[in-house]
Amino acid sequence: MVIKKPALVLVTLLLANTALASSDPYEEKATNFVVSPSIAYRYDVFKWSIPHPDFDKKGSELTWKNYIVQPSIKVELEPQSNGFTFLAQTKYGYILKDKSKSWDKDWKFTKIKGSKERISKLDSNALSSVKGNVLDLSGAVGYSINLFSDNLLTFYLGYDYTDYKNNDYGVRQLVNNRNDVVFSFDKLISRYNFKTKTPWVGLSINLPLNDKFLVKPTVKYYSFKYIGKGYWINRNDFKQNPSFKDTARGQGFGADVDLAYKYSDNLDFKINLETKRFKMKKGNQQTFLAIDRVNHKPERVDTRKLLGLSFTSYSISGGIKYKF
Repeated sequence: MVIKKPALVLVTLLLANTALASSDPYEEKATNFVVSPSIAYRYDVFKWSIPHPDFDKKGSELTWKNYIVQPSIKVELEPQSNGFTFLAQTKYGYILKDKSKSWDKDWKFTKIKGSKERISKLDSNALSSVKGNVLDLSGAVGYSINLFSDNLLTFYLGYDYTDYKNNDYGVRQLVNNRNDVVFSFDKLISRYNFKTKTPWVGLSINLPLNDKFLVKPTVKYYSFKYIGKGYWINRNDFKQNPSFKDTARGQGFGADVDLAYKYSDNLDFKINLETKRFKMKKGNQQTFLAIDRVNHKPERVDTRKLLGLSFTSYSISGGIKYKF
């Protein structure tokens, strides 16, 4: 008994010391909270068309082709097997004036003799330079499951918001085979701003190639609502608050892939390739006309349908992922 009592006390002290050591408040713990700053080079193509006033055919088409530099930051909870995750991302892009251009094509229609059909030919083609900015906000929640080995499948439910501002400078116009500068390229001639509100569902999978490299492809399905406002500054027949308003609804698809290199337990370098495309299902344009004193017409609003509206974006970005 004399030997057993000291032994029991010693074992009790060792167990207590082990428990205290395991709950050491200074022990380092991983939170799986990830911050990812990056910078992208992006190319956007945005287009809409409206019908001819007298025929149900395309009467005018306007296209922006913008080159953009876009820094961004994303915060997320790193996906874990059988657990919830979240992400939030902010992107702010600068449209590069020297490389951005917009085209405004107007068409006229001629009836084919002896036929009910009409043929169109180009009436004028205007070219402007563009600068502006783009704000993209995105948030999502997700749930991850383990497929096999270290491959995680994550389902996302998200919401995106975009505020896009185009400022057009100058006009070079081709009319009747004459190429004239109508307005100098240091003069603002129009503004077109649009916003999209876009819920989406997505699916991604983590695919480790080895201990250092990981590939993460993601696909998304979008349902978007669109509101665009145009200010045609040099058109006296239009009001300027705004000159017209476009509204549309449609669907879209997106895909991106991350290629990550593990530099340390907390730091990864990554490259991302991304593309997405939105296409209108239905839409309308309201044109706000000013007082016509010559023809004695009051202010009025003309409404017509949009024939087409689409938006396509491509980007490549590089950055880091830091895990706290």
